[in-house]
Amino acid sequence: MEQKLYSIAELAGILKLHPKTILRFIHEGKIKGRKIGRTWMVGTQELKEYAHAEFAETEAAAPREKPDYGSLPERISVSAVVEIDEQNSEEASRISNSLMAMLNGKDESWGKTRFDFFYYPEIRKAKYLIYGSPKFISAILNTFDLICSMKE
Repeated sequence: MEQKLYSIAELAGILKLHPKTILRFIHEGKIKGRKIGRTWMVGTQELKEYAHAEFAETEAAAPREKPDYGSLPERISVSAVVEIDEQNSEEASRISNSLMAMLNGKDESWGKTRFDFFYYPEIRKAKYLIYGSPKFISAILNTFDLICSMKE
C-alpha cells in the first residue's frame, strides 16, 4: 500500500508549527522522517505516530506536583543593572569599592551573590551588574538610593 509523503512545508501547515521546528523534531527523533534527495519527507504513518504521541502525552500526563513555596528563597535569583553617567573614573571606582566592601562583609541571609563592574571611559559611563537574592538586591538598591540622597 502506497502511503502519502508530506514535505516540511506541508507538515508545518498541518501541525501549525514553524518549518524549522519540524526539522528540529526530525533531527531529535520526535518525528520519524526520511531524506529523499535533499528534502525531508514524513509518511502518513509517521505523522500519525507523532500526533498520537503528542495527544497521549497531554492526556496521560502525571498529576502536577504542588509547588514547594518553602524552598522558594533558595531557588529565586534576582538581577539588577545600575548605570551611572560618571564625572570621572575615581567616582566609578569608589562606588565599585564600596559595593565590593558590602559583599565582603555581607549578611549571611543574602545567600549567593555576585557583582560585576564595567567602566567605559570613552562615554564616561559605569555599569554595575548585581545578582543575588531579593533581600540582597534590595539592600544594594537601598545603598544606591542613599548615595543619591547624599548632599555634600
